[in-house]
Amino acid sequence: MGTFPVGLPERKQRIAGRLLWLTDTYGDHNGVSTVLKAILQEIRLRDLPVDLLVCSNTLRSEEHLIILRPVTEFTLPLYRQQLFRVPNYLSVQRTFRRGKYTRIICSTEGPMGLAALWLKKVFSVETFFYLHTDWLIFAKEVLSMEQTGLNRLQRMLRAYYRRFDNVFVLNTDHQQWLTGKVMGFDPSRVFLTAHWADRIIPEISTGSIGLIPESLLPDRLKPVVMYAGRISKEKGVMKLPGIFRMIREVIPEVQLVVAGTGPAEDELKRAMPEAFYPGWVGPEKLQEIYRMSDILVLPSRFDTFSCVVLEALSCGLPVVAYNTKGPKDILEDSVSGFLVETDEEMAGSVVRFFLNPDAHAGMKQAAISRADAYQSEKIMDRLLLDTGIMSESFTI
Repeated sequence: MGTFPVGLPERKQRIAGRLLWLTDTYGDHNGVSTVLKAILQEIRLRDLPVDLLVCSNTLRSEEHLIILRPVTEFTLPLYRQQLFRVPNYLSVQRTFRRGKYTRIICSTEGPMGLAALWLKKVFSVETFFYLHTDWLIFAKEVLSMEQTGLNRLQRMLRAYYRRFDNVFVLNTDHQQWLTGKVMGFDPSRVFLTAHWADRIIPEISTGSIGLIPESLLPDRLKPVVMYAGRISKEKGVMKLPGIFRMIREVIPEVQLVVAGTGPAEDELKRAMPEAFYPGWVGPEKLQEIYRMSDILVLPSRFDTFSCVVLEALSCGLPVVAYNTKGPKDILEDSVSGFLVETDEEMAGSVVRFFLNPDAHAGMKQAAISRADAYQSEKIMDRLLLDTGIMSESFTI
């Protein structure tokens, strides 16, 4: 389990600057966008000295959200699902000056990452990079890049991240990777952070049951296994048919729900047509599926944190995930879920869970308790302290 300090001493704190947070994705259907929306919600709730800067033709500026129109938009052949938007860098510079910001943080490696480094050079301010994505896994799983190419990509990432003064990471694996021999970062420059579960999924209202057509949902009286997230190869979704077959050999009546969309969706449907596919669903619909399921499987070694794990736990849904990166820092093995090494162990853990119904209530409560440990105020306070925007004064 991870060592992120989810609690802070009870202290008086004072504000010591303003932070501009740059990102290439905000209104898109991906994990980074979802996290940033939760962060913006916390910023607005507490009126923190932080603004998000986004480049978009469709969004409009709101409280703590600044929208610049792109000078051009494009996609890359190897990553067509993401639209890249290039801002006017002089407009970025004027925005920074007008806002009297004293720190910069960036969440993405695209055009806004270049804007962050431009601001660092022009204004000589401290910059932070918030590392969301494991590009090495993406290159290996999606692009089928061989080791020579992966080594070259790792050198490129090292050169890029080193241009920032400090880096935030979401798991202890990435913390050890950056501070290890290959990447060579000073440990004092790498900060461990986290996401939170509260307010990511709103409380479901009495009228929200039935938001998803019955034809897209399983029989609630039978065992239900769930996957939620992007349907893409780096997320390990093509392992689901094999895992599901192993489970059904022991529990033939088990059902699988796959919530989400992505480039591998058609291929997965051909390989596993018997599953239920509600598509991309918003927070209330997703919570409906969490609450009607029995256990969530995450066959991904890509997730640097995994909000899906926290969301599921917050709804009392145990999780089975690989013993790697984000999930291993969140899950308590055999308490709030299961950490496994192989597909066979993942299927076996699901089978043992269903064959031991007496343990379900305890695991459900443990899941909720574990999610409750990740509180937005404490995590955001820690991030602001690490950036120097907030400073501790004295213990009370």
